[in-house]
Amino acid sequence: MIYIKIAVIGGIFWDVFIYGQQAHSAEILEMCGGSGLNLAFGLRKMGFDVSFFSNIGNDYKANLIMTELRKYDFDTQYIRQRSGDTGFHIALNERPVAVNRGVNKLPVQIDEEHIKHCDCVVINTEVPKESIYKVIDLSKGKKIFLDVGPIANLNKDVKGMARDLLVIGNAQEAEKIICDVVKLGHKGARWGDVSVEGDGIEYQYKIGSGDVFDVVLIWSLLNGADRLQALKNAVQKAQFAAQSIKGAFSKMQNLGDKR
Repeated sequence: MIYIKIAVIGGIFWDVFIYGQQAHSAEILEMCGGSGLNLAFGLRKMGFDVSFFSNIGNDYKANLIMTELRKYDFDTQYIRQRSGDTGFHIALNERPVAVNRGVNKLPVQIDEEHIKHCDCVVINTEVPKESIYKVIDLSKGKKIFLDVGPIANLNKDVKGMARDLLVIGNAQEAEKIICDVVKLGHKGARWGDVSVEGDGIEYQYKIGSGDVFDVVLIWSLLNGADRLQALKNAVQKAQFAAQSIKGAFSKMQNLGDKR
């Protein structure tokens, strides 16, 4: 794999996953999260040199996240602590039931000189659109990957902002914003006239599988794969992660050399 420097801009959350039907017999998992952080961590696991730009609060959740990331020797120098709550996400049996965006609502502080020296940029839409547009403008001439999330509030044709901008979203998100790559869950994915079918099985642990798809798709493309092969790799790994791995960040931790 060639050496590639990637700047990732996106959100950080503390995730709580609750499984079960009875209060006194529930399984509760807590971990780092947010699609921005998941993408950054996953891309680093896949061997890239990653710089991650994001906001984190000044509360106990921030301390837990930073302690965990430092255990993995993850570069935290561009994560800015802001006054307010760290993003907080709670899911019950894989269904989100409460989300507090916290300081993810604030603009992200971008080191413009650093961005200029990165080979490509990955943007997640959990951050304000002003930050997204700024990074796209700074990154013109580079390969840009834009991961569209459920709360994205961007121009429908955001792709027109840069020549080499690849927009990735699911079917619902693609109804609001023009996407190049459309994730179809258990049905697979498509990119223009290229489609890959999934296995048709709706696996139990879907949260975070879309992030796995994005990481593997980007990894494949940056290593020279064509559209068809990149989609096949991404669909396969996303399905595998959804079968048995609980929690989005746990899925990122399972990415690595054996692909």
